[in-house]
Amino acid sequence: MAHKLAGTPVQEQDIIDVQTLVDAYFDNAPDITDPTQLVSFGTSGHRGTSLNGTFTDLHVAAITQAICDGRGQFGATGPLFVGQDTHALSQPALVTVLEVLAGNGVTAMVDADMDFVPTPSVSRAIIRYNESHDHKADGIVITPSHNPPDNGGIKYNATNGGPADTLITKWIETRANEYVRAYCELEGFKRISIDNIEPDRQIPYDYKGLYVEELSSIINMEAIQSAKPKILVNALGGSGFGYWRAIKERYNLTMDIINDEYDPTFSFMTYDHDGKIRMDCSSEYAMADVIKQIGSYDLAVGNDPDYDRYGIVSADGLTSPNAFLVTAADYLFTTRGWKDKGVGKTVVCTTMIDKWAAVKDVPVYEVPVGFKYFSSLLFDGEIGIGGEESAGASFLKKDGTVWTTDKDGMVMALLAMEMYAVMGATVDRLYNNIVEGCGDPRFGRIDAACTKAAKAKLKQLNTSSITATEVDGDAITNVRTTSLYKDMAIDGVRVETETGWFVARPSGTEDLYKIYGESYKGDKGLIALLTAGEEIVTAALSDEV
Repeated sequence: MAHKLAGTPVQEQDIIDVQTLVDAYFDNAPDITDPTQLVSFGTSGHRGTSLNGTFTDLHVAAITQAICDGRGQFGATGPLFVGQDTHALSQPALVTVLEVLAGNGVTAMVDADMDFVPTPSVSRAIIRYNESHDHKADGIVITPSHNPPDNGGIKYNATNGGPADTLITKWIETRANEYVRAYCELEGFKRISIDNIEPDRQIPYDYKGLYVEELSSIINMEAIQSAKPKILVNALGGSGFGYWRAIKERYNLTMDIINDEYDPTFSFMTYDHDGKIRMDCSSEYAMADVIKQIGSYDLAVGNDPDYDRYGIVSADGLTSPNAFLVTAADYLFTTRGWKDKGVGKTVVCTTMIDKWAAVKDVPVYEVPVGFKYFSSLLFDGEIGIGGEESAGASFLKKDGTVWTTDKDGMVMALLAMEMYAVMGATVDRLYNNIVEGCGDPRFGRIDAACTKAAKAKLKQLNTSSITATEVDGDAITNVRTTSLYKDMAIDGVRVETETGWFVARPSGTEDLYKIYGESYKGDKGLIALLTAGEEIVTAALSDEV
């Protein structure tokens, strides 16, 4: 059940004090005896808040120093592209990153206008640079994604432009924590004050101009221009609001843009489903502003603070990311003429992708949760599109070559516009045509509280740990703990029946585990499946702990 404040404007007492947050970033230091305050790379980088000592100057400096130490081993000997979103902690963290990069003699590619730089623009810049240089570049993006306004985050993108793989992030995490502990013992690392950095260590780069100009290589901008759909963009105060302005001007689009000013408090937001402030463009509560206004527009879109996620709204409501992934794949494989590409999905994405792919004879690459697993597949052109259930996706250029190897919320939003322009229908209408004859699944997720010990056990479960034989009266047909592509650990368990499936995975930041599920038995069937799934997993963990 949604919180009573969900979808309503944020109240004054819940707006963050930016100065207090920034002061804590520099004044607080992690307690090295508390594991929760050490560097921890989750699915996509290290995240935390300065208020409890989980994201501080020391964390960011240690992570950046570790990246400098290891980037040569990771294949990066050229410059490093730096991006940051509009969270309050991203700005002091940017200073920290630039100071440590300079101290290590690493050239930072900074925005030519000293503006914000979205995640996909960093990925695109790395790929663009490396296509014509022998000394390969990599990148750092300072963002906690759609997390609350008091959060900060930092992640590393490798030379292929995408999120670094687990081997690299584990190396960085271990090395960074060595620096954190050593610093507390009065041993430091290399760093130069921002005021003393030599000009040749910070090279201005036209992130926005190049990204916007190249959009015609991936999106049929002419079709959108010709059809002139009336579009509402919810910039959500994120790092790409200047990009949307430039896109509107460069391509002469009929577009209104709201929430396109810098406000690190995100005071313009509406509360999310749980009563928290979360800039999640795939949440109907966080996107309440545009949903209310959709009657005046053909389509509305939105992006989270670092612009790697998307939200698509039509008269039918907020589009499910699962539905968009299936529909986008169908449209792209039809219009781009791809014959030798596959489609990428995570282990918690809809099986409608598999049903569609079977009809179209398109190979499916199912990977664990995390966009990093798609990066090499996109880079090498093995998949035409790869996406997650959490509204993150990217796809290839029109000529079948790589665009980005990280999630790109802007091109996904533009693709929805292209599909409307070419097909004359919204994503939801197109999706309904695909599900006819296949059944219309219901997808959902619930969270279940558990101890840290239970979370650790969940990651280590094996198939024999599941002793149940049925889920909501349906016989269990398969249990697995690895992905179908390359048998990679999914850090949890997947249980399947003829009419649905569920996956249980531990949360990376909270003492709970997540149960994702999909049922072809309607809304009631989904509730029953998720409830039974929680009971089955709880029993398995009780036996294991």
